Amino acid sequence: MSTTRGVAEAVLDEIVCAGVALDVFHADQARLLLEELDGFLERINQTGMGKRFFANLQLILLRDLILGLSRLYEPYSPRNPGRSLPAAARHIATHAAELRVLDRGSLIEFLTRRGESRQAIEQLSGEQLSVALARHLDTHVPRADSGSARPLDQALTHLKAVRDRAIAHHDRVIHSSLLVPGWAQLVELIHSAREIVALVAQAYLSVSYDLASDASQAASSLQRLLKRAGLAQNPGLGGDDVG
Repeated sequence: MSTTRGVAEAVLDEIVCAGVALDVFHADQARLLLEELDGFLERINQTGMGKRFFANLQLILLRDLILGLSRLYEPYSPRNPGRSLPAAARHIATHAAELRVLDRGSLIEFLTRRGESRQAIEQLSGEQLSVALARHLDTHVPRADSGSARPLDQALTHLKAVRDRAIAHHDRVIHSSLLVPGWAQLVELIHSAREIVALVAQAYLSVSYDLASDASQAASSLQRLLKRAGLAQNPGLGGDDVG
């Protein structure tokens, strides 16, 4: 039994730590770098310093953000299980009897914050708790669905269209006709994925993440660099060439 448990945990570790966590980090890092650049664009456009570089850097970061988010929410497929949030949920559901719950408290807190009865959840065995978590994730994790009324499902539908038609493939399509979701929705997709990664890593693998802090380091470094270059924001100067 211990060998079986070890295999189930090793696969979950591969999905979450070697896959999903990295995509959360990269997507969030790209998002924070874009936000940091936005605060300097006015000054960059006014001075003309590095305008072409920064304009292209924005495009590269946006592509990285779209790719990372698309991978995070890629549906599970038995033909290609992949490393995504749905793949992690499917693995937990399939191997609930084998996976050891190392931190029951974090799972109980997560589920009760989302409307489950604490009294009922606390009575569950480890296997039942894993099934409850997997069921919750399967129901609530956003998915690309053009017929859904949920805003994040719609956001992923648009992201998938951009990824499939303009990034992964070079379809004959006018790029301006492809809708990129609003910034608030992109941020919410990152936050949701980050919370799930931290939960699963802690509860099943005893791995603690501070992905938000890790992702912010590059943006902080960029801020120091741009200020050192004399590109601090000047409210009295204008320009709209970049961004």
